Amino acid sequence: MLALRTTPPVFSAAEAERIARDTYGLAALARPLPGERDGNFLLRTADGHGYVLKIFDFVSSPETMDCQLRVLRHVAEQDPALPIPRLIGTLKGEETGQASGLSGSYSTCLMSFLAGTLLADSSPDAALLRNLGEKLARLDRALQGFFHPALGQRLAWDVRRLPELVEYLPYIESAAVRRTVERAALRMKERIPQLRSLRSQAIHGDCHGHNLLVDAEASVVCGILDFGDMIHAPRIFEPAVAIAELLTGNVAPLAALEALLGGYAGREGLDGAELDVLYDLVAARHAVIILVHAWRGRHDADGARLLEAATRSAARSLDALEAAGAAPLTAAWRRAAGTSSSGEAFAPAAREVDLERRHRLMGAGAELFYEKPLNIVRGSGVWLYDGEDRAYLDVYNNVPHVGHAHPWVVRAIQQQTAVLATHTRYLHSRILEYAERLTATFPPHLNACIFVNSGSEANDVAWRIAQFKTGHKGALVMRNAYHGITSAVAALTPSTGQPRDQHVVTIAPPPQGLEREDMLAPAELDAAVRDADGAVRTLVERGFRPAAFFIDTSMTSSGLFDAPPAWATAVSARIRAGGGLIVADEVQYGLGRSGSHLWGFGRRGLEPDIVTMGKPVANGYPMGVVVANRALIEAFQKEYGFFSTFGGNAVAAAAGLAVLDVLEREQLMANASSTGEYLRRVLEQAAAAHSCLGAIRGAGLLRGLEVRAVGPYSARQCTKRVINILASEARVLIGYEGPNADILKLRPPMSFLPKHADRLAEAIEAAAARVSRST
Repeated sequence: MLALRTTPPVFSAAEAERIARDTYGLAALARPLPGERDGNFLLRTADGHGYVLKIFDFVSSPETMDCQLRVLRHVAEQDPALPIPRLIGTLKGEETGQASGLSGSYSTCLMSFLAGTLLADSSPDAALLRNLGEKLARLDRALQGFFHPALGQRLAWDVRRLPELVEYLPYIESAAVRRTVERAALRMKERIPQLRSLRSQAIHGDCHGHNLLVDAEASVVCGILDFGDMIHAPRIFEPAVAIAELLTGNVAPLAALEALLGGYAGREGLDGAELDVLYDLVAARHAVIILVHAWRGRHDADGARLLEAATRSAARSLDALEAAGAAPLTAAWRRAAGTSSSGEAFAPAAREVDLERRHRLMGAGAELFYEKPLNIVRGSGVWLYDGEDRAYLDVYNNVPHVGHAHPWVVRAIQQQTAVLATHTRYLHSRILEYAERLTATFPPHLNACIFVNSGSEANDVAWRIAQFKTGHKGALVMRNAYHGITSAVAALTPSTGQPRDQHVVTIAPPPQGLEREDMLAPAELDAAVRDADGAVRTLVERGFRPAAFFIDTSMTSSGLFDAPPAWATAVSARIRAGGGLIVADEVQYGLGRSGSHLWGFGRRGLEPDIVTMGKPVANGYPMGVVVANRALIEAFQKEYGFFSTFGGNAVAAAAGLAVLDVLEREQLMANASSTGEYLRRVLEQAAAAHSCLGAIRGAGLLRGLEVRAVGPYSARQCTKRVINILASEARVLIGYEGPNADILKLRPPMSFLPKHADRLAEAIEAAAARVSRST
């Protein structure tokens, strides 16, 4: 593939001076200029005139050289005012000359020298970036009538080649960077058919900071250089490449580049379809840089050195792009290009929200987080953004399981909702595909699904099934459990203490301080059995036999316990002996959050009869799932004819499938294990340094950090203070948990990484220090 390897001819300045003299009749001093594939020299004559001598890459075909020469003539003809080099013939009046080197004979050409400063060495303001956009648009307008066979060259820098370059992913040392690059490549592969429908033409394709010149005042672009990477491609590639290269070259920040797009669109216009692919094109160019560098690292050390800085920057910039999010950036770029009327889905959000208006419309009792409520307008990955575009590290939300606005999930939802969004009273294969993939992850007896819209509904249905199956009306739940908000499951949610409903009895949590790998002492096991037997007996004394034991497999609201499997095994055995079913509520712990098991019941040592899931299975799109044995579900359906209008709709199924895809492709359960362990270590270090912090609870990416009383302040008061300091000053969002509200609950999206754990731990340390000083 052309340009994968750097192959510049080896010529000295003295040899360049000889070529200038013998071939072009110039007496000039030569100075080397940078070039990835060609040899370039600045020639300066005694009278101060400047020229550029280009010695073509040995592997360049005659067609490629001919294309570079013809395009310069074509553009000069179509727009004489465009600042591009002009060709100068040889002494014989020919366009190219010949030069002998160590590896053979090379073709040469001579061009006029354009004075100016490299854009890479400037700090462009919005006016200059807008002027650049205008120049690129003028260039593309001049190129519209140009065609040459060489424009179809297989060029590594053509982002459409990214799917071919992914074979070099193993060459990338950083696992995190590999995952980011792979995501960009997957998105690009999906875009290829769409790209073929866009307006295409000859484009420069390589307008980066070293191919563009600006005047002494850095007010206008005064030179466009190097037409060696020209291709025939969608026109949107031109501004996309420029935006990507200015980012990876650290020439301009992301937000500033809207001016470039505005300048381009003001001259040439960009439609919605072109802007819809822009994000993925920019990300793809970043990925190409990283992959080309990785290949060169194994095969072309000199070429790899040329890309060192750009590759480091590209990796950081890709993270920034993902943090910014495709949807918000696309909306901003649509506005900059003046094409918001063609289907923009994201209106500008208000910077502030009137609390009085909220109270009037939603009631003053509508719950809010934090003493200073946040106006969140968008999310991306592990980040949330307020109306001032300030970023907050989200260490609380498990609903966007694979990350806020994950592009793979967003695209799946968009594509499906554009085709079909209906319910399961019609046949559609998407929900069947999802059910097959989902149940394949469960034990064989859990082989059929009922689809609803939330975890609350799923638990409601599970409770109805349990009563139907057993004929019993009694329920057992963990002390301080949470299972939802419907009337039925609210009775199973004693989150404020003992349940008020006579048909519900609580089970005591396992002993504090135990971890899954610990041995359960005989006395502790006996206590668990006695407690379960006592709970069943209490139900019977009230006139109810147990229909089910509901357990959130993370035991989050009960206090974030991670007891040995022997505890849950013993408790569930006693409830089964009393005639009850076991219902595993996986809303918080499912889909790999523990880091050790895809489903929390596996980590607990449970063999459930029914499993329930909520919105995390679709990354926040409304979906709940009940999984049980087919015979049990069919008997329930026969008796009650259960149906949920939106449950199992095609869009929810597409979202659920996309979540399973992302979990597998990005290895997020493995990340929960490794990052979760790293998080435990940094939290232990933080706790060791501050007396108001205690033990670490939980596993994987669901962790709890105990808070202790300090001075006159209770643990609950200290917890509340830490949480609000984190939100208002460190812009880190967490919650609290436990019967005494004294556990910091850390439950981020599964894309949470060690660098985020570091930021969290530092913020907690600072907040803990503040709390200690305030006492």
